[in-house]
Amino acid sequence: MATSSDDKDRHDPGTDDTSSDEADARNAHNADDATTEGEGERRAAATAPSAPSRPTKQAGAARRAAGRKPGARPRAPAQQQSGSLGKSMILFLIIIGGLAGAFAYFGREPAGGTAGPKWKTGDKAQVEVTLVSTDIKDLACWSAEEINGRHCAFESPTKGWSKGDADDKKLLRPYTTTDRVQFLAAGLWSEPALTGKLPSARFAVKCTFTVEGRMKRPGIRWSSEGAWLDRADDWYTGLLSDCKLINP
Repeated sequence: MATSSDDKDRHDPGTDDTSSDEADARNAHNADDATTEGEGERRAAATAPSAPSRPTKQAGAARRAAGRKPGARPRAPAQQQSGSLGKSMILFLIIIGGLAGAFAYFGREPAGGTAGPKWKTGDKAQVEVTLVSTDIKDLACWSAEEINGRHCAFESPTKGWSKGDADDKKLLRPYTTTDRVQFLAAGLWSEPALTGKLPSARFAVKCTFTVEGRMKRPGIRWSSEGAWLDRADDWYTGLLSDCKLINP
């Protein structure tokens, strides 16, 4: 009885085993390929350069720009602020210097002798002297020099005059006129206009000043309790006469 090839195949154990082995081999090959592809992708991902991250400063600036209100002015650089501060300090110093100069100019004491009129010995000038009643004991000068028999109350800052008497017509004292001229003169307090009761406030007298010379750099005192002021200039000296009170 004849047997077909199909029957042989169904009943041939070797044929079934061969087919099964081939299928297993194909599956294993496919699995190896998948594993190889996965490893390749991982290696590619590991070796690929990472994308550079945005710098922190740029991110912060972007956030500040995004949060800034429309129309808001940017902050001035620190350098500009320093420049403004420097200009303010310079302006402040200029103002202070100007004020100091003004005070020095307007508050300076009027100079005697050479700063006043250009008198010469023998001149007779009309002067208006400003006084207070206590000037008779407050006003004084010191110098070892004697001019035309007239002298200061002191020979030095600590020594009184020892070369003669202290007659008012011989005793020089410092005076200031109403137009701020200063000089040394004797005879004022022996004038009849000043021997009576004097005003309690500051007053002025008009006198004739006879110029007799100039004293070199006398020491001046405007108060009996005050300090001596050593002058660097020369002062006119002379005699006051024909004095009259000026009505206030």
